Amino acid sequence: MIGIFGASGFIGRNLIDHFNQREIPFRAFVRRQGLQLANMAIIDFDDPATYRHHFEGLSAAVLLISASVPATFANDLVSEVDRNVIPHVKFLQSMRGSSIQHVVYLSSGGTIYGVPQQPKISEEHPTVPISTYGCGKLMVENAIRTLSVAEGWSYSILRASNPIGKYQSPEKGQGVVAAAVRAAFLGAPIDIWGNGQALRDYIDVRDLCAAIDTVLKPKGQKGAIYNVGSGRSLSVNEVIDLCAYACGRPIRRNYVPEKSFLVKDVELNCDAITRDTGWKADFDISGAIQDFVWDYRKKIQAAS
Repeated sequence: MIGIFGASGFIGRNLIDHFNQREIPFRAFVRRQGLQLANMAIIDFDDPATYRHHFEGLSAAVLLISASVPATFANDLVSEVDRNVIPHVKFLQSMRGSSIQHVVYLSSGGTIYGVPQQPKISEEHPTVPISTYGCGKLMVENAIRTLSVAEGWSYSILRASNPIGKYQSPEKGQGVVAAAVRAAFLGAPIDIWGNGQALRDYIDVRDLCAAIDTVLKPKGQKGAIYNVGSGRSLSVNEVIDLCAYACGRPIRRNYVPEKSFLVKDVELNCDAITRDTGWKADFDISGAIQDFVWDYRKKIQAAS
């Protein structure tokens, strides 16, 4: 039985769909009411007393909970540590003596490496994050590696690129695609940091869910760190062009000074996870954007 912690989020809801389609048994853990599932529990991720008793029967835990996106706390490292790092450490320590033998942690391929020192970033690239978000992710990674040695459980850390897909929330600042599509339907401009030429690696969330599933299986390396991306980078301007095409509407752009914590021109080398597990991205990014627009249009129609 697999525990999905952060099941009500964008990626969590897609992972539930993935597991249901493949009849993979799971329990869903959320921080607030929203999903209606028979095997769901509401927990406070900052308080182990609310979830420790749920560990019984779990063989693995997928950690998708995050209290921030890259720009949330800007340069406030104290908030990042309080809201994200410490709760994860509490969780990992509370696993002591439980049935959980494997942890999958969703890290960040776009922020954890810092300024790229090579055209395509492999897992051996130095980790020198320039944002508090990336710094927090690296702290949690190190906690996982350290505590796994003493406690004897294994782990898989996935440094994912920018996911796109169903359930993504434009209102929560979940990526440029969600923001661009919302701007298109509102007829409002979208703020773009810098000149829009910064390159990013994007991935269909269904491919990301498949990667999570893959590292939970015996063929995955236990104690591995993998980049997970499409292997292809697009500029922000190119992505907004694809969004405008999918929406059938123009998107006005408001270029603003770029932030100091912005990491530009990130393209991930994902050869390691393909070599070790056979996983590779199957879905086209333009198709992922079109699927997102279709889903967003349905939400608008349902609300009207």
